Amino acid sequence: MDNELGVVVGYDQSWSSGRALRWGAAEAAARGLPLTVCHAWDWPYHEWPGELVPLDLVRRPAQRLARSAAAWVGRHYAGVPVNTLTDRGSPATVLAELSAEAALIVVGTRGHGVLGGLVAGSTSTAVAIRAACPVIVMRDQREADGAGEVLVGFDGSRASAAALGFAAQEAQRLDAPLTALIAGGRGHDAGEPGPETAGFAWEELGFWQRLYPELRGDVEVTGAQARPALLDRAREARLLVVGARGLGEVRGLLLGSISQAMVHHAPCPVAVVHGGITAEGDAGGPKTLVQGTSSSGVIGRPARR
Repeated sequence: MDNELGVVVGYDQSWSSGRALRWGAAEAAARGLPLTVCHAWDWPYHEWPGELVPLDLVRRPAQRLARSAAAWVGRHYAGVPVNTLTDRGSPATVLAELSAEAALIVVGTRGHGVLGGLVAGSTSTAVAIRAACPVIVMRDQREADGAGEVLVGFDGSRASAAALGFAAQEAQRLDAPLTALIAGGRGHDAGEPGPETAGFAWEELGFWQRLYPELRGDVEVTGAQARPALLDRAREARLLVVGARGLGEVRGLLLGSISQAMVHHAPCPVAVVHGGITAEGDAGGPKTLVQGTSSSGVIGRPARR
């Protein structure tokens, strides 16, 4: 995989996708990556065998919509290269396929369509489940005022370590404090984090603070269950970051129960980070950014030697 597409934004002219466009453009500018505005479209009526379908009636408006979003980015982020991509098909399928060539995907929660009234849009949930790169879901809320911390759920799993690394980079970009929250109870879920989990979190945080000396970070432990603890703390957060699956989640699930709950119910934007960090190379060798499911030069952790 590579990050040829840079930051990919799913856009359909809804208010939620407009927030995704603004966030994605800022991400692309900070990372020095291109921005790809994607709009998926389809013929909304049943196609009978042999029927000549005037697809241009849908394709052309889709292209105009994507170009209008790109024009907005050009006015506000003149240094960011912008691509537009329109494709026929399900938005979730199109975005999931693009994730193999993207550094990050940003989507809204409610778009235009018959499923727009769901708690979290079917597209955003499906993309968060299936994507090969990190996904930021712009949960519906008032516009952020620039305040608030970056909150990351941490349980000592490989996925949560990857989430902490992503959260550190977001906190650095946003000039926001970073808090790793360790919940002591997970209800009926198995795989409680042990007492060494806080030490592991401090070790990971310390690594990123050495990389980003201005990063403000803390580790907090609570006896509350993970779902209510994260949802409660996220009310004051600027961004919530979770790993795709944590300790005790059923192997084979693409998205764990806690991560799904955050995508559906969190009061702030949610980042879902797939995969984990792998350390490669010989002792004393140069540090490289390595991640299990994304080869982005930004998302990952310099491997310790």
